[in-house]
Amino acid sequence: MEKTAFLLVGIFLITQVIGLYVGNSYSQGIKAGELAPVVENPEAVENSFWLFSYIIIATICMLLIIKFWKSFLKAIEAFVVFFSSWFVFDFLFPIEIWYFSIGFFLAIILTAWKMFKPTILSQNTAAIISGAGVGAMLGASLGIAPSIVFMLILSVYDFVSVFITKHMIHLAKALIERPTAFTVAATHKFKKPVYVGIKKTKKRFHIFQLGVGDMVIPLMFSVSVLSKFSLINSILTTIGSAIALTFLIFYMSKKPRPLPALPFVSLGALAGFLISLFL
Repeated sequence: MEKTAFLLVGIFLITQVIGLYVGNSYSQGIKAGELAPVVENPEAVENSFWLFSYIIIATICMLLIIKFWKSFLKAIEAFVVFFSSWFVFDFLFPIEIWYFSIGFFLAIILTAWKMFKPTILSQNTAAIISGAGVGAMLGASLGIAPSIVFMLILSVYDFVSVFITKHMIHLAKALIERPTAFTVAATHKFKKPVYVGIKKTKKRFHIFQLGVGDMVIPLMFSVSVLSKFSLINSILTTIGSAIALTFLIFYMSKKPRPLPALPFVSLGALAGFLISLFL
């Protein structure tokens, strides 16, 4: 189990580090008036509710697609991976060639690798880059208060969707039928495993899955903290969410069942942030 926890927490931390760098660069561009935030007024708490409404609409669309047009999921995945990774690569490698940025070409390569070579490695790589991009954009566009409210709303929603309506379990099962960039994965031999096959291969694995949203939302909060406070505050916020995730992984390894990870990592992030205010 230690290997699985180390891998997943490592993926989580890599996503946070990349996202913090990109989010800080994006935030500086916003403050300089060179770039526009995702929302018009980053400090307005009502933005949290607008963003949540978009999440609900997107979830309904995904559920309908899974039911009536499952093959379209691949197109959605390619769209998300390409544009979010393009955003990240442009900040990591701000160089242009032939009127196109290097980030544009790297995004094409990453998307093609993920789409045509669907393995756990390409899945996790695409998820890291994509998650870092989405978290950076949201965090740089939201103030501390809207970010906290949005994180709490999503945590409650995650709990309800897993334990009450259970539609998130249905969605997760559809997404892990093939290695999609909407989750990160690590092989782990549970006592009572659910086997997940990799398309076009004969191999079958015991898979431990973590939704990309469970990395994006704490990253969003860490980036918003970095925009208003110091790097130390942001690092401690990230450490808090990582510790919470570690405890959750060890708990799930002993009692494997669907659990909403976001309430745990959000609580850890808030605890880390509060601790940082007293240091």
